[in-house]
Amino acid sequence: MPEFNLLEDAGLPQIKKRERNSSITDDDRKTAERLDFSFYDGDRDKGYGGYFYDGRWRNVAQNAIDWYGLDDRSRVLIDRCHKGFLVHDLIELIPGITVYGIHPSSYAINHAMEGFGSWARKNIPRENRDPRIIDLETRDKIAPFLLETSSAQMPFKDGFFDTVISIENACAYHPDQCKKVIEEIVRVTKDEGENSYIQNDSWRNPAEEKKLRQWTLLCKTFLDMPGWTELFRQTNYQGDWGYTIIT
Repeated sequence: MPEFNLLEDAGLPQIKKRERNSSITDDDRKTAERLDFSFYDGDRDKGYGGYFYDGRWRNVAQNAIDWYGLDDRSRVLIDRCHKGFLVHDLIELIPGITVYGIHPSSYAINHAMEGFGSWARKNIPRENRDPRIIDLETRDKIAPFLLETSSAQMPFKDGFFDTVISIENACAYHPDQCKKVIEEIVRVTKDEGENSYIQNDSWRNPAEEKKLRQWTLLCKTFLDMPGWTELFRQTNYQGDWGYTIIT
């Protein structure tokens, strides 16, 4: 059960810098919690500022394949899948693999794979169709595997998955629900999540804790690294983990 960075070499840093002059407000957080247009595709100071496919998740998918030995017999869950990029890329890299994605809001799922068409026009030889058509076709392919549901009550049987990948999700629930999310990951994964990965917001020192509390839009469970280790022990989580740090 080692700590490591699944996002390494993917242009998705674990250590994030904030440059704004003013901190996040309670109204900003309430708006972000809707997980709708304003969070994904609205003002950059209120969320992602445009969440579109750009190919970076292919590196995360390949890291997961290499680390966990995934193949066409594997069953994988992407917890808080956003617009389904990692679901898609795993399916593309391993035809025949079973990959589901879950998310607590309908907006991201309904807008799955946005931007893929523009990326495909630039990166796939002889692909010159309308990017909007490509987006829709690609969304239709993965739509059956994207479910709107809470991570604290997953609609899957015990031990259904070989691997669960959960990035910045458990910490987005209040502490009692956060614990339930981890317990659900343990429940739906073989061997108490031994072959899984959980990444949460955390800190290494008081300055980073202050930054996290000042800047986070979604985090509701605030734990330092030893705190997360203890929560993993309490929930019998046997898998791998990483952290997102704001500096």
